[in-house]
Amino acid sequence: MKQNLIFAVILLAILSMTNAISLHKRKTEFSNCGGPALDVTAMTPDPIQAGKNVTFNISGNFSEHPITSDYRQYIVFAQGYEYYSEFSQAICSDSISSDIPKCPVTDYNTTMIIQATANLPDSYLITVYIWNGNYGSDWLSCTHASVGE
Repeated sequence: MKQNLIFAVILLAILSMTNAISLHKRKTEFSNCGGPALDVTAMTPDPIQAGKNVTFNISGNFSEHPITSDYRQYIVFAQGYEYYSEFSQAICSDSISSDIPKCPVTDYNTTMIIQATANLPDSYLITVYIWNGNYGSDWLSCTHASVGE
């Protein structure tokens, strides 16, 4: 009887731990993929929900390569060739009357709100980068994270 009780307690403890592990939330971790460090300080909600708004807080120090009006902020969701979704926004403006910062920008800190597509796959790569749109080596900075893998 005593052995059955010990076995039952151990079994219940194992089942409780197994159920608790599946509830543990994994935070999306971004890593640098080139250039000066571009940091996604927050992404909400995390994980991203298909069809819902997502807020990215993005920052970086560009004192050695100031950002000009030629550059834009991009966020891309991709899964091989099967899925691709791109969003972009201006970083700064040469105009004083603009509602975005005046160029050049060295201390970059912005919030970008996008709406995730309704057909967002279960696993995908998020890439956040600053680029001037010219094909070639004009990527200023990049960070990325794998989701669902």
